[in-house]
Formats: sequence, structure tokens, C-alpha cells
Amino acid sequence: MSNPDSQYCLFINGEWRKSTSGKVFVRDNPATGLPVASFEMANREDAELAIEVARDTFDHGGWAYSDGITRADILRRAADLLIENQDKLARIETLTNGAPFHDSLSFVTTAAELFRYYSGLARGIQGSTFRFDGGTTGFTLREPIGVVSLIVPWNFPLGEVAWKLAPALAAGCTVVVKPDSKTAATALELGPILKQAGLPDGAYNVVTGDVSQIGGVLTSHESLDSISFTGSTSSGKRVMSKAAQEVIPLHLELGGKSPLIVMADADLDRAALDAAMNIFWHNGQICTATSRILCQSNIAESFVQKFKAQAEALTIGDPFDDMTQVGPLISKDHRDQVLGYIDKGIREGARLVLGGHALKGKQYDDGAFMEPTIFVDVDAQMQIAQEEIFGPVACVMSFDNIEHAIQIANDTQYGLGAGVWTASMDTAMQFTHRIRAGYFWVNGYGSARSELPWGGYKKSGFGRELGHAALEHFLQSKSVHISHTNVSESDQI
Repeated sequence: MSNPDSQYCLFINGEWRKSTSGKVFVRDNPATGLPVASFEMANREDAELAIEVARDTFDHGGWAYSDGITRADILRRAADLLIENQDKLARIETLTNGAPFHDSLSFVTTAAELFRYYSGLARGIQGSTFRFDGGTTGFTLREPIGVVSLIVPWNFPLGEVAWKLAPALAAGCTVVVKPDSKTAATALELGPILKQAGLPDGAYNVVTGDVSQIGGVLTSHESLDSISFTGSTSSGKRVMSKAAQEVIPLHLELGGKSPLIVMADADLDRAALDAAMNIFWHNGQICTATSRILCQSNIAESFVQKFKAQAEALTIGDPFDDMTQVGPLISKDHRDQVLGYIDKGIREGARLVLGGHALKGKQYDDGAFMEPTIFVDVDAQMQIAQEEIFGPVACVMSFDNIEHAIQIANDTQYGLGAGVWTASMDTAMQFTHRIRAGYFWVNGYGSARSELPWGGYKKSGFGRELGHAALEHFLQSKSVHISHTNVSESDQI
């Protein structure tokens, strides 16, 4: 079955498949409000079929027992094909997600780089060997964990799939991916790309649909061997509860409320630019967005002026305009939720010094655009300082000394990212050791490297993506014990 342009079926067992529900979700461009794609909506039967196909492929298809060289070659070919299709994939990402086109191009490049990185690790999966007394040998095998459910959010559609999929395939797992229906296009487009790269049919399956219909299947089906979920903390709790019913191991990458600490000795111009780009770029729809800016009291006023100037200089508009730095939010509904938090902040007594409204005017009226927003005089216990807003809203707080900054930074249920700007390496290392966060940046926030594990403390989840740590989530360890003394004389050479 062919897949008409922008009219997406499910991708199961290497082919496009109509959903049994017959329902279709139409996605509107968040910049224009015009429809840009439609997606078949799976029901329970479709999701179960995808898992059964992945199970059969794992158990009988040979992919799980392929060698590292085979898997590495397929991952490298997939990376090359991603680059060959970069413009098409970036255009789809921008139309459905709202990110500026030049950013979407970089998202495809990053996904390809991840496939290349894990192609290298695929060839290096190994165990250990031991020699014991009495003529016995022991060794460990590292084997793929099995059938994996990958549940990804809407903020970085292709990137989030690549973060999970590349190590899963490197390990030899088969997968069922559930992207968010609003931004499912690039995950679905990846199906034919992987098939062309040589991945066996059934190793990569994609189902789109409402959580109410397929969420339970993808988090508690008895044929699943593992789950990797990225989303909100509240959703993560539900996934964890479902997985517990079948004792399914899982990885959770959840919410954040990340602090960026600015010391008095920092380069304030660079710090202000860094802070602005990491809360207003992509409209703050980033799990590690610098939503809490902690400034040392004696430079707070100066920093806020520089920070505000950086926010005001951002170009917001058409994602396909080369000059645009920030596009629309994911949807008008989400924008309304963000605006609701702004109302809460004002009622709580925080002072609004920039933004706080939906953008209006000819180029904005039909889209989900809003102003970069800055609050000052924020108390650490306010809702806007404690809850993940997932929008372009910065909360600026002041502190007196290092101990005070550490207390404010750690005073949250989250622990995903954090950072500091300071000229003192001693100060930087104090924060590095004492801030409870899984990723910490010094004098330059936000970059993620393939080699470095990514994940959170506390209610930001557990387990790690990227690096060798991500590969470990998709591998099992088997211990083997061989007694040479039990071998009969006739078997000996």
C-alpha cells in the first residue's frame, strides 16, 4: 500500500497500513492554522498487532542474532539516507512542529549523527571472561533486551525518536514507536528510510493514536520487554504504574524546571544571551529550558536589562523565513495553557517586565505565536517557579551567596538540567557537585553531546539517554558457567 503525500497510514511490518478504527487526525500548521497532514488513528487492535509483529521479528527474524557489523552497516546507511532526505524531512518537521526551517535542518543532521555514533557502539558490544579454579570458565554475554515500546513527545519529533531508536537498533532490539499525533510525520517517514537501509521488516513499527486507546497497550502488554518514555512527570507516573503490572523495565525522561545561576563575576553580556536562547529558543518547549534564572543580588538589575534586551531582539515569525529565530508554539491550546500560567504569576505577585501576551497582527493572528515573557520579583515557592510551564516564560530570582543559590536551585521536585555562569572555576565546581541535576553546564548552557549521558534526578525520571548508558538500557546480561572437568574423554581432542 502506498502512502499518499501528507496522508499518513500506520507503519507496521515494513508497510503502510490503514487503521482498523477508520479514524483520522488532521494536523494544522501551528504557524498558519491550515491543515498540513493527516494521520490514521490506531486503536487497541492496531497497537497489539504492531507489538506482535515486533515480537515475531525479534524471536524468529534473525535481527536479534545479527552481528554488530551488520547492525552498524544498516545504521550508517540510515544516517546517509537521512541526510539525502534532509530538506524533505526538515520541511515536514517545520510544517507540523513550528520550528524554524534552519533549525529543523539541524535536527535532521543531529539525528543522522546519532545513528553514526551508535553504529560504532554496535560493533563494540562485549561481555567479560573469567577463569576459575577446578577447570571452570565463566563469561558474560550482552544480548538485546527484546521488544521495546518507544513513546516520544512533540517538541523534537525526529530527534526524540533518534535518541531512543539508534541505541535500541544498535543493541538488536525490535521496536514499536508511538509519536505524538501532532508531529508524527517524520517518525513515519523514517520507516521507508530504515527499510531502504536494510532493516528487516517488523523491526521498526509506528502507531499513531490517542493515549486513551493505545497508551495502555504500549505500556503494559505482556510481549513488551522494555519501555522508554519521554514526557511530563504526571504522564510518567501513569506509565510507571502500567508497566509495573507486567514488571516491564523502563526508562523515564520527564519534566524539568532548570536553574541557570549567574554570579556577579560572570560575563553578563554572554550570560544574558545564553539565558535568552535557552528559554526563548523553540519557545521554551524544551525539558531543560532555563525557566529559572538565579542572579546574584548585586548584579540582578543590570542582568535583567541585558536579558530583556536579548529577548526583545529576537525575530518571531514565519518559520520558513531565514531571518526568523522563533516560530509558533506547538498549538493554540498549548499557548493558552502558557498564558494561564502568566495570569497565575501576576496573581501571585510576580512582576511582569516583558511580554505576557499572544502576538497579534497579520502574520500572527492565525498561528500560535506569543511574546517572550520575563517575570522578576519571583518567590521560589510560586507556581510559576515550581511547575513546568513548557513555554517562553522566564522567572528571575535573586540570591545573596553560593549557599543561598544552591538552596533555591535544589528547591524543586525536578533535577534534569542546571548551569552556572562564573569566572571562578572553584565556584563552578562547588555548584557542579552540589546541584542535584543530571546534566550541568558551566559558562555555556544547553548543548548535548552524543557521548554524554542525558537524564534526570528526582522526579525528572531515571535511566539515561545518549552515550553508552543509553545502549545499556536495551541490553541484557547473561552469565555462562562452563565446567571443563565434566567433559568426557571421548569429547576431548
